[in-house]
Amino acid sequence: MIELKLVDESSFQAVLDLKISEADERARFVAPNVRSLADAWLYRKNEDVFPMAIYWDKQVVGFLLLEIDKDEAEYFIWRIMIGQQYQGRGYGRKALEVLIKEAQMDRACSHITADYVVGNEKMKHLLTSLGFQETEFIEENNEIAMRLDLKKEE
Repeated sequence: MIELKLVDESSFQAVLDLKISEADERARFVAPNVRSLADAWLYRKNEDVFPMAIYWDKQVVGFLLLEIDKDEAEYFIWRIMIGQQYQGRGYGRKALEVLIKEAQMDRACSHITADYVVGNEKMKHLLTSLGFQETEFIEENNEIAMRLDLKKEE
């Protein structure tokens, strides 16, 4: 079972130890987790950026940096990565499914946005398969922005 938990003292080192493939690293598809944790720390006073460890049972298998923008009624997936040794097992999909369910239960959230670096076909396929739609090209970052409008259960 996949769980998303805030990074804390018990998961901090495991998150830092997660690595991506050399090919993905060269392509710069995702920033290193140390950068993501630094970003979360920089924005900590805003209380809207949440570094999440992705757990499979009791093992940290990935990392997700989430921004919750209440003014925009949005969950923004700033970054998501699954450690190289855990890829290909569906953990990324399951983590996003958990996040989507959480967002659907949050009455203040109307949509989820994410983006991916052009050329990252795995991320494009994953987001598309979950119902995300392309919204724009962000030239300065060479990224495609995507959006998932949430269906709320009454």
